[in-house]
Amino acid sequence: MKKSILFFALALIGMSYASAQKQEGGDKNFEFTFAPLGGNPIGINGIRLRSFNGDGTGAIRLGIFVGGTSETTINSQPGEVPTVDDQDKSPELLDVMKTFDFSIRPGYEKHWDGTDRLSPYIGGELFIGMGSESLNREFYSPNDTDQLDNFVTWNINRKQGHTTIGLNLLAGFDFYFSDYIYLGAEMGFGYSSTKLKDRETEVSDNEAFVISILAQSDSDFSQAFVNENGEVEYATIIGDGSGSWKNAAWGPNVQGTIRLGVLIN
Repeated sequence: MKKSILFFALALIGMSYASAQKQEGGDKNFEFTFAPLGGNPIGINGIRLRSFNGDGTGAIRLGIFVGGTSETTINSQPGEVPTVDDQDKSPELLDVMKTFDFSIRPGYEKHWDGTDRLSPYIGGELFIGMGSESLNREFYSPNDTDQLDNFVTWNINRKQGHTTIGLNLLAGFDFYFSDYIYLGAEMGFGYSSTKLKDRETEVSDNEAFVISILAQSDSDFSQAFVNENGEVEYATIIGDGSGSWKNAAWGPNVQGTIRLGVLIN
């Protein structure tokens, strides 16, 4: 499949090469990323919009990405959780992991003449991003100390978030292989700082949690605990609980994809 798409793209370039025309003043465009050597033939890592000035030598750019994932796995098969005299067989218990990411990248590009089809540029962009992840885990245990043979399904939900801000200096080019259609590549040098938000934990059944946590602890959900009075309390876990709270990085960065864009007059 990847070879077929790559062959089609090369054929398209060959057929349209003679008629290529690059951006002009006042043009606008949108683009997405093309990853011929990645796990998926075409990957969209957000959408970028650009608006060129009157002579086409400068462009305001804005990149936006919104996405997320959801993965459900089985943490316990039916009947796997021990019950009283095995009278009540446990159901299938699940883990549900969800993630969400949003980022926005405003910036500016300065273009040079290049050639009829090549438009090199330098520029800069600001990166603002935020994201979250949650893990919802199901359990099966008693929720009444007077009826320890009465098992119920309950869950613990752990949430974690982060925010990132950064600045990139950029250099790249657009190569127009057809009228107003181009391929591009870009590299940069930048700085970013990420801060982890405090971890939050929620328990759907406090009584079941108290009985369960007294019998055994679950390190994945260590924020919730039972105090000396037998009540459920929540500690303030700064960061992800590992000690990591804030990190920063700087240096060169290279886009792992080729940009495919279309100009709109």
